[in-house]
Amino acid sequence: MSKKTTKDKKSRPLPKPNRQIPISLVRKAALIEPGLPLQHARDFPLYGCWIMEGWQDAGITPVIVAREQEPGKIMFGVYMVDLYCLGIKDVFTRTDYSLNRFERELPKLCSGAPQQCSVELAYEVIYGGLEYAEKLGFQPHPDYHKQMADLMLDPPDAHPRVDHVAFGKDGKPLYVSGPYDDEQKINFVMKTLTRTCGTGNFDYLVGFGGMPD
Repeated sequence: MSKKTTKDKKSRPLPKPNRQIPISLVRKAALIEPGLPLQHARDFPLYGCWIMEGWQDAGITPVIVAREQEPGKIMFGVYMVDLYCLGIKDVFTRTDYSLNRFERELPKLCSGAPQQCSVELAYEVIYGGLEYAEKLGFQPHPDYHKQMADLMLDPPDAHPRVDHVAFGKDGKPLYVSGPYDDEQKINFVMKTLTRTCGTGNFDYLVGFGGMPD
């Protein structure tokens, strides 16, 4: 019987790599690399979406998109959307939440009474707000990409927009300054709206201490 040489072993073709990563491997790897679930968030099944009750009249609302990381464990993103002007004002993501903890904290995440909504409505508010703000010259909060909140969502064209969510107020952008908007931020917003919309084509409400130049 002839022995196989080292040369024979080296000449064997290598197996082709499997380019599809099973969810089970993603979960195992997440124990070693904590950021991995977010990189592959779209591979996890959607658990549900929520929006703030009365969001239509508030002009700003948190939207929660949650996915089932594994049985009894949730990963989610919270998107604070300004429907009147600035789009995604704030955002954060979390992984490894127990289902009980997520359900317990859901009212706080929704700033009050959470209202479960369809994925179509959730995405229309998030992506519609982002696109409306970009037309006005504003980018989403930096954490939208830094915390991989964009990867928590399906692509923009994955779900039809059937709810006809209106952006702006009475047909025009309306900037309402927040409690943490300083004079520099207010001036930036006002100058941007003046450049993109023109004087008189937008409205604003700011505190007396933060009146723009």
